[in-house]
Amino acid sequence: MQSMEAFRNHKLEALPHALKRPIMFGGNTDGAVVWFDLLLRDLCWIDEREHDWDVFQETDLRGNRGVLGQFEYQQFQIPVYIAEVASVYAQVAHKLGYFQPERVLNSTEWKDLHSLLSADFFERDWTQTEIYDRLGPPSSEHYSSETTVAWYAPEPAADWIFFDFSRRLSDSSDWFEAPILRDIRRKENRFEFFPFADWCLKETEKS
Repeated sequence: MQSMEAFRNHKLEALPHALKRPIMFGGNTDGAVVWFDLLLRDLCWIDEREHDWDVFQETDLRGNRGVLGQFEYQQFQIPVYIAEVASVYAQVAHKLGYFQPERVLNSTEWKDLHSLLSADFFERDWTQTEIYDRLGPPSSEHYSSETTVAWYAPEPAADWIFFDFSRRLSDSSDWFEAPILRDIRRKENRFEFFPFADWCLKETEKS
């Protein structure tokens, strides 16, 4: 029989793969929420950090539908949130010390990123290539069939900035030559849309 330490290591080894392609572990968005929730809860239990987990249940993961509800209750025309959900659990895992992103921005890089996000930045569309050329490679990425979520993390661990790119439209089988920036998320997972994302808006906001 494997030891508790071996079980813990097995969970930690699986986590970055699940965060990158959550559908392969959760099956769908609801399944991914359950998978990540149980994994991080188990790790906190093993490490006797139940209080830390309880704190995140009241902050980053709060809501009667958890992190998924944070997206659903905004009521935009986005059919699947699995990559977005994975990005939030990645942030929590990083804050807990269970996940180390590929890149962490230093204070100067983090300040430059914030200065880029002016009102003018939201007046035009951006491709993923253009964003990466401006900001360098992201801290990590998460994939679904329609979306790539890239995020930039500061050091020390704090709230990140998420860039949600559309790889194709949900009603089309044609892939974009380069993914197009749909929105960013900076606070409480609120979507801040770009012109391309008109198709996401609620009908009342289009009229």
